[in-house]
Amino acid sequence: MRERILFTYNPNAGTKAIQSKLYEVVNLLTGEERELIISPTRKRGDAEEAVKEYMKRDHIVQVVCSGGDGTLHEVVNGMMVSENKVPISYIPAGSTNDFGYSLNIPKDTLKAAVLSMEGQKFPVDIGQFQDKYFVYTAAFGMFTEVSYATPQNLKNIFGHMAYLLKGAASLSNLTNHHMKVTYDGNVVEDDFLFGMVVNSESIGGFRGITGTDVCLNDGFNEMMLIRDCKTVDLPGLGMDILSKNLNNKNIIYAKVKNVTFESTEPVAWTMDGEYGGTLTEANIQVHNKAVSFMIPKNLFSIMESS
Repeated sequence: MRERILFTYNPNAGTKAIQSKLYEVVNLLTGEERELIISPTRKRGDAEEAVKEYMKRDHIVQVVCSGGDGTLHEVVNGMMVSENKVPISYIPAGSTNDFGYSLNIPKDTLKAAVLSMEGQKFPVDIGQFQDKYFVYTAAFGMFTEVSYATPQNLKNIFGHMAYLLKGAASLSNLTNHHMKVTYDGNVVEDDFLFGMVVNSESIGGFRGITGTDVCLNDGFNEMMLIRDCKTVDLPGLGMDILSKNLNNKNIIYAKVKNVTFESTEPVAWTMDGEYGGTLTEANIQVHNKAVSFMIPKNLFSIMESS
């Protein structure tokens, strides 16, 4: 029997580029030795359900997905609960594509599709948030609602600028959360404006704000907490983050394997830009090298040693 590849894609992601390239992508993925199963998404959750269903069948050797961070989030959640885990080939098509940047996946749709055949498998860590999984970030606090509160049509039209405009509007309504944070034998308790646990070199389209020594498969995530501070201090704080200066007194930064957040009031979380629930206690842990992605061969040794 020929090898089977599951191709799931979100036709409405980003600028809908996949629609104009769909025939060429399908042609690339199909061959004499490959059978292609095509599963477009119609609503939230479809990509996850497709992976769960088709991974139960024989001879699925790879999952190719095209969409934004939300589509990738669903595919990884489906893969993590499947007994048979196969490599994922990601064709970024969203507005920011943070994880695609971290994996050095080409922005060009066809060049990214070619990696399913010519790329190199690269295992990455996957985070677990309660009973769900995230690819590259779980976060709470200021700006975190921007990704899921920004309408899709604005994302499609304005791209990254839509996030910036929505984020600027949220500055007038900053809320702090009193939290006890326990991580790898350490405890800190304070009022926080923002917190994130990350496995990515890019967040919200901003490069390098997660630290200078990010490794996608070292068994650790990068945690950043921002203490409550005066509004007048925020510009300087932002400049320090963007310039990778994490010594600001209002920033707590650490590499973590397991972290628990306990709050006095329910706190809304996001996972990979999607709404993750409102909780008073949240636990995050890292699954080392849990899922493999296809990346350019010439970058494998560099990323493996970083």
